[in-house]
Amino acid sequence: MRHDSQVESDGFYGRRLSQHLGMDGDCLLRVKREGQLAVAVTRLSCSHFIRERSAPIPSEPAFSILHQLGDLEKHSCWLAGQARYSGAFAAGTVSVIDLRDNPQCEFRGPFDAVQYYVPRNALDDFAHEHRAKPISTLRWSRDERDPYVSTLSSVLLSAVEQETTTNQLFVDQIGLSLLAHFAQTYGGMRPRDSGRSGGLAPWQERRAKEIMRARLNSQLTIADVAAECKLSASHFARSFRRSTGVAPHEFLSGLRVDEAKHLMLTTKLPLADIALICGFGDQSYFTRVFTRSVGASPGVWRRARSEG
Repeated sequence: MRHDSQVESDGFYGRRLSQHLGMDGDCLLRVKREGQLAVAVTRLSCSHFIRERSAPIPSEPAFSILHQLGDLEKHSCWLAGQARYSGAFAAGTVSVIDLRDNPQCEFRGPFDAVQYYVPRNALDDFAHEHRAKPISTLRWSRDERDPYVSTLSSVLLSAVEQETTTNQLFVDQIGLSLLAHFAQTYGGMRPRDSGRSGGLAPWQERRAKEIMRARLNSQLTIADVAAECKLSASHFARSFRRSTGVAPHEFLSGLRVDEAKHLMLTTKLPLADIALICGFGDQSYFTRVFTRSVGASPGVWRRARSEG
């Protein structure tokens, strides 16, 4: 899975979305599976209290999932051939719109939200991969919060701002988790083999760990490792956790911390150099990850052992 925030949107997200609604916003992240767009993430904001109703959105085979980050005075959405929806929505609530229905939208009050754009073919491929029935639609009650999406939105926004270039596997994992949540919770997907253990074969686990150890300082993605194991990215991520008890990005982070410890004990390299050698990207990110894992900053940890 890869992301690319520089490519202009070809679906109803990013600048196309913000311009249509008359808001500020751009695509933060495009997550791909097997070379195809799976989820696009757009941050939207507007300080105007009243905005005109939008023109109908051209029909396309995709869903727009809007997660409110702040309270919204009033939101109304008109769908072709359906009733009008309106009401006040609090932070954390989610709206799911089928873009095949040529919806029109009207927003009142300051606006701050994240849009997740999910193509139908991404859901179809995900269901097929898990031997599940095709997902006919996505549904979520418009006045309900979704704590899971709230948590992932917060983590994702933080990761995109601070850690995208230094922990690609982590961002990939969030994208996979969101797609799986939308398919299962909003689409009712039930894998036919959900009761099976489904861990990695011994050779796959060995190969995955070998690649991670060999490429500590590279921009390694789940798709890269999965391809070496002859698996799709989502199947690999799920199977790796079942086999090892941790997610791929957590395992890789542990390897990087261990290598950093080794270099701090056996060399006099500056911490900034060690951070780059171990794949952390910069010293500040290295310090955050190391402190979270070990309970002490790299400098404190190194001095305690050199003085001992």
